[in-house]
Amino acid sequence: MTSQAEPEMCPPATGARTPGRGLALLAASLGFAVVQLDVSVVNVAVKAIGADLGGRVTGLQWVVSVYTLAFAALILSAGALGDRAGAKRVFAGGFLLFTLASAACGLAPDLATLIGARAAQGIGAAALVPCSLPLLNHAYPDARPGLARSGCGRPGRAPRCPRARWSAAC
Repeated sequence: MTSQAEPEMCPPATGARTPGRGLALLAASLGFAVVQLDVSVVNVAVKAIGADLGGRVTGLQWVVSVYTLAFAALILSAGALGDRAGAKRVFAGGFLLFTLASAACGLAPDLATLIGARAAQGIGAAALVPCSLPLLNHAYPDARPGLARSGCGRPGRAPRCPRARWSAAC
C-alpha cells in the first residue's frame, strides 16, 4: 500500500520576519482600494456635482474622464519611475498627491478647479497602482507571490515552503 506524503512545512521562522509586513499589506490594499473606489464614487455623484457646481454635460464628462485619461497615460511611466527611484518612494508620493487632490476635489468652488484636481488624482493613482505589487513582493520575500495578494500573508503566520502544496486553508 502506497501513501502520499503530506506536504512539508517550513520550520517556524526564528527572527526572519520582515518588519512592517502588515503595514505594507495594509498600505498597498488601501491604496488600490481608494483608486478603484474613486472612479465609482464620482460616477454615482455626477448628478449632484452638476447641481452644485452648475456644470453642463460636457464639463461633467471631463470630470469623469480626466481622471481615467491621466491614469491611463501615466501608469506605465510611473511603473518605470518606481523601478528607478524606488517603489516605496513613488508609492508614498502618489498616495500623498492622491490625498491632497481628493481634498482639493472636495473643496472645489467651480467645475474648472474640480477638473484640475481630478487630473491630479489620476496622476497620483498612476503612481500608486504599479508600485503596490513591488512593495508586497519586498515585504513577503519568502512567500509565493500570490500569498500576500490573496490576503493570506497575515503577519505572524509562518509561510509554507515554496516546494510544498498550497492548501485552501490559507
